[in-house]
Amino acid sequence: MKQQKKNKERLDTFIRFTSLGFEMMAIIGLGTFLGFKADQWLKNDFKLFTLILMILSAVGAIFYGTRNLLKK
Repeated sequence: MKQQKKNKERLDTFIRFTSLGFEMMAIIGLGTFLGFKADQWLKNDFKLFTLILMILSAVGAIFYGTRNLLKK
């Protein structure tokens, strides 16, 4: 009985961290994609919006991840 409970807790933790990783990747990917599309639309040779939105989305993903880890 204790072994089943321990296995369930491990699986719950694994699923929680895995989903958090995918959510963070989605945030960074979306920010990078939007920056790339903005640079295409404005015809920028230097990928300024891609760089800025990539950094901001990475910071946002870290903030999102730490907030979710501390909440639970």
